Amino acid sequence: MEKIYYADIETPVGSIWAVQSNKGLMRLNFPCEEEKMLADVSKHTDTVPEYRPSKLDNLGSWLDKYFNGKNPTFKQKFDLRGTAFQKKVWTTLFKVPYGVLVSYGQLADDIGKPKASRAVGNAVGENPIAIVIPCHRVVRGNGGIGGFGGGLPRKRILLNVEGVLDSSDGVPEKGIDLREFF
Repeated sequence: MEKIYYADIETPVGSIWAVQSNKGLMRLNFPCEEEKMLADVSKHTDTVPEYRPSKLDNLGSWLDKYFNGKNPTFKQKFDLRGTAFQKKVWTTLFKVPYGVLVSYGQLADDIGKPKASRAVGNAVGENPIAIVIPCHRVVRGNGGIGGFGGGLPRKRILLNVEGVLDSSDGVPEKGIDLREFF
């Protein structure tokens, strides 16, 4: 059985659960019950989870920089678990620059499957490492903000942190304690 480490990390959008194996970062979940997060992880792997925050200190530092409006470089490895198609979408999505939006159709083009925007959308929706693999940067081709597994208020906050949206969109400005919204 494989050993994994997990911890909750406080952020302006709530306490995020992070999971790491010896190979790399596996999951970054928005706030939920610990049992739900562990059940989700167990669907993809046969593991022995251990609560060990020190194993995720680097991720916590990265998130602090991110939420302070910096553009930190993520240097850790990933341990992505999904289909080959999902991994291709997630790897391509990871390359979308800070502060840049892409559509599902653009992502489909980028992976060489221009008619697969719906399948790309499904893969984006299954992204196991929110924020770091920036699924919040994907919008509809018609300019709509699209969906988000963490909820649209969180998507707007993340886009605001990156300077993509401003307060005229009804999004809190930088510097506000965003926890009051959740």
